[in-house]
Amino acid sequence: MVSSWQQLAALTGLRFFASAHVVAYHVYHLVFTGTEAPPGLHGLLTSGYVGISFFFVLSGFILGYNYLERPPATHEARKAFWVARFARIYPIYALGLALAAPAYFKSLRDAWAVNPLEALWHAAALVVTPLLLQSWTPWTAMAWNGAGWSLAVAAVFYAAFPFLAGRMNRLGTRALAMGAAAAYGGALVLPVLYMVVDPDQTGGTASAYGSGPWMLALRFNPLARLPEFILGILAARFFLLRATEAPRSLPVVLAVVGGLLIAALMGSTSLPFPLLHNGLLAPVFAALIFLLSRSQGAVARVLASRPLRLLGEASHALFLLHMPMLFAWKSVLKRLGEAPTSAWAVAAFVVGAVCLSVLAYERVEKPARGWIRDRWTGRGTEQRAPGLQPRG
Repeated sequence: MVSSWQQLAALTGLRFFASAHVVAYHVYHLVFTGTEAPPGLHGLLTSGYVGISFFFVLSGFILGYNYLERPPATHEARKAFWVARFARIYPIYALGLALAAPAYFKSLRDAWAVNPLEALWHAAALVVTPLLLQSWTPWTAMAWNGAGWSLAVAAVFYAAFPFLAGRMNRLGTRALAMGAAAAYGGALVLPVLYMVVDPDQTGGTASAYGSGPWMLALRFNPLARLPEFILGILAARFFLLRATEAPRSLPVVLAVVGGLLIAALMGSTSLPFPLLHNGLLAPVFAALIFLLSRSQGAVARVLASRPLRLLGEASHALFLLHMPMLFAWKSVLKRLGEAPTSAWAVAAFVVGAVCLSVLAYERVEKPARGWIRDRWTGRGTEQRAPGLQPRG
């Protein structure tokens, strides 16, 4: 086999950069409001939301790599799988809710003063968000720690995976190609339909910060995002089928795919938001993940290095905690009379967010994960690649 788990560990380092892209996106829009970077950099910063699509594809790939050859087909195996997924995502998710609670309750109080009926709709998040159900309704998806909506989507993926794996672990190359085409078509059919019908009457101007209720449903509904996850599973099946091959052109193809991805992100302002948000780049992400997993080159070695592996493992915490930390930091700066756009303020937030995410990973996520698994299953992880826990 060309790639052992050490080569696949490059995906863990890549996770950090994908999370950092999401953080940069939120800092750009929530701190530098009204300020626009140069065109290429502006496109790169405003496309941070595509990192969620990357994570959906990556989760499918990692789960497929770990489980397709031995799908959790029995009740006991499915229970162990679901407990492992819960242990992986929920401790930091709960911490994120706790940190975001003050801002959430303040927003409820402010909404009640303006429109009590609307406040009641948002108050539904008190019930559905702890249960990872908020993404099923547009008005609760981002009401309490906005980044958590993707975990609610991932929870549906994890619930479905044991049943999907049992049907995908025997697919051959031709069936995989047909399945990938169908999955990609499934990812884009609803965004295309939205653009044609325009139910929110946006006039083609839908964006992440100006979406109507139908656009919110399209962005957050788990069924609308399921094809991206399936595409990742299919990529993993193809990887396992081709694991013994080492194409000579791998570095060139990897460079081309990476270049196409960067070009697409930098020019994202010219691409339709509904398509870009909901899986337009999913095949590019799948190709990048597949190629990087087979690579033994310098890029893969750097991404698999110990510091980047640690940052990649902590990326789950960075993703879920950065928004509460950002709002708290802006509040502190306001009390101090300091501008949040100053270089030192931005640098302090970035360094602090990364350090706190590593601390949360080491002191909260890892101990809680082990405790949950030991208590509910009586055994540890069964992952083939210990450095490659899927994230939401």
